[in-house]
Amino acid sequence: MAEPVQTKDLFAIKTLSQPSMAGQTVFFLENRVDEETNTYIAELKGLDLRTRRQVRYGLPNQSIRQYALAPDGSALLYLAQDAKKHVQIYIQPLTGGSPYALTALPDGVDSAQWRADSAGVYFTNTSYPQKKATKLLQPKVITRLPFQMNGEGVLREDGTHHLQYLAITGKMPKELLSRPDDFGLDAVDPSGRFLALSASPDPFNPKDFRTGTYLFEIATRNLTWITESQEHGEFIGAAFSEDGTGLLLWGTDNHAPNVAEHHIWYYDIEEQKLTDTAVNHHLEEGPGEIVADTQQKLSERMAQYITADYFLTPGFSHGRIALYEASTNGELREAVGGDRHVTDYFVGPDQHTVVFTYSDIETPSVLAVYDLISEDEKDLYNPNTSWENHHTISGAEAFTFKSDDDLTVEGWYMKLVGQAAEKKHPAILYIHGGPLAAFGYTFFHEMQVLTSAGYGVILINPRGSLSYGEDFAAGVIGAYGQGDYADLMNGLDDVLKRDKQIDPKKLYVCGGSYGGFMTNWVETHTDRFAAAVTMRSIANWVSMYGNSDIGYFFNAWELQGEWNAPIDPKKYWAFSPLAYVDKAKTPILILHSEEDHRCPIGQGEEFYTSLKLHDVETEFVRYPGSNHELSRSGFPNLRIDRMTRIMDWFGKH
Repeated sequence: MAEPVQTKDLFAIKTLSQPSMAGQTVFFLENRVDEETNTYIAELKGLDLRTRRQVRYGLPNQSIRQYALAPDGSALLYLAQDAKKHVQIYIQPLTGGSPYALTALPDGVDSAQWRADSAGVYFTNTSYPQKKATKLLQPKVITRLPFQMNGEGVLREDGTHHLQYLAITGKMPKELLSRPDDFGLDAVDPSGRFLALSASPDPFNPKDFRTGTYLFEIATRNLTWITESQEHGEFIGAAFSEDGTGLLLWGTDNHAPNVAEHHIWYYDIEEQKLTDTAVNHHLEEGPGEIVADTQQKLSERMAQYITADYFLTPGFSHGRIALYEASTNGELREAVGGDRHVTDYFVGPDQHTVVFTYSDIETPSVLAVYDLISEDEKDLYNPNTSWENHHTISGAEAFTFKSDDDLTVEGWYMKLVGQAAEKKHPAILYIHGGPLAAFGYTFFHEMQVLTSAGYGVILINPRGSLSYGEDFAAGVIGAYGQGDYADLMNGLDDVLKRDKQIDPKKLYVCGGSYGGFMTNWVETHTDRFAAAVTMRSIANWVSMYGNSDIGYFFNAWELQGEWNAPIDPKKYWAFSPLAYVDKAKTPILILHSEEDHRCPIGQGEEFYTSLKLHDVETEFVRYPGSNHELSRSGFPNLRIDRMTRIMDWFGKH
């Protein structure tokens, strides 16, 4: 008999990521959540396509951060922690022999990529001056903005950022570049001439939000800023052409702050010309922007060349993330599509075999192969076959409806399974974060838990969401809590018409981040819900301006639609749920992480205090050692606690 999906299944579900291929072997990471150690573990594996036999690589008990296959297929490099918990580079020979540590740096390594000839590794690292040990507390001096970052806390200002090279037979790395500001190593030129780096052109100017792409000429160490023509541009290097004459970039000109579409751009190195290919028009963003809670350690690969003129790139459209075959001239053809979420991919050495991983609403993760010529597709490995066969997994019905201003809005309704669907039952309106994100065709463990517990789950992409074009995404700018709120309420009404078994007296609402803001807005603007749960939320945009890692610019972008607009307390307050707390009646549970620097815990504290003083039934749960990513990558025991408290709160009401 099939079992319901429960919170503890977080420890049973596995996901796959970072596929690559050499010869008849497909490599990948297999990710899982370990209950005993309360950590996340990623194992590096190889699958023989002929025998289907799997081999695990790496040292015992290592969890792999990322890895890369050598261009000549002779070895793997991977990043993992050493005995002192510092991330180092390890080399795993594929011709025999055990892996060995290539680096032993006191502050660890940030990222690494192979040299084109497989003879060595380019890597970035950050070094800090040695401090004298003391038992006395010391002050932190802050001179820069931003001064904090979610997941990191208060940022150190005494670091030096390095680009280095180390031969795989070498001992001492050779420094190629050193800067006081952080930068990224994005791509390596197969011809051996260049590296693509990404960095801020004015790193210590808090009003400059550009990320430029730079060509670093290895022989001369010259840096060339190739995206200088884009006044507000934000770019990363994606892939060099095989002959080193061109570079694909992933980026946006940011003509509209924060909502301008990301496209694939092409830089002709010989002509020194940058072109927006626009092949991602209305596809938007990458695999990380679909809302889910199971995927881990994705490569975030945005383009890979197939031939001299064609490349593969992911695109996000109407809740689907597919792979598209495109050209630098703007041609576009869907290659790997369907109602699913292609989570990661790699084009094999033959330039037509694509290994990829995918998820859909009922499937956590599968490794598959696709032939670009024959268009044949075949699943290679599903790590959750047994788990899926023994659990009742809910599907989802996609629907669209017209909002008040005749805008078409999309959503999904996850119905109860079996006889439970035929009886009166409660339903939850679950609101996603962002708002520049979207629900879609991907597996969501928490939603499966809720449907198994007897709740219909309503997922809506209101205006402001991704995958519907730039105009739709911009629909929330300067209008938080307006049309987006109407979209959610209209979508809820639409589902109530579709499923007559939903009890209108047992409706619940919850959400996190932007979804937390919107839950707070719902709390202070209607009493139609029996209970609410708000997570990592925003209650007061005025205080959010200064105590969030993004507040001083995000507020201006989202609430004013301007670059570097001065604080507007009246407008910010008008958009703040806290301003309407006297209208709140619905019992509400507030969940917040104590180390959330994105939506700081003060937001939850302010809302809780005001609700208590207005005699609203409320509880406040604080999660120690946790940040804004608690529900996706936080301490597993706290993720379990969080899901349990949501169901307990709704069950109580």
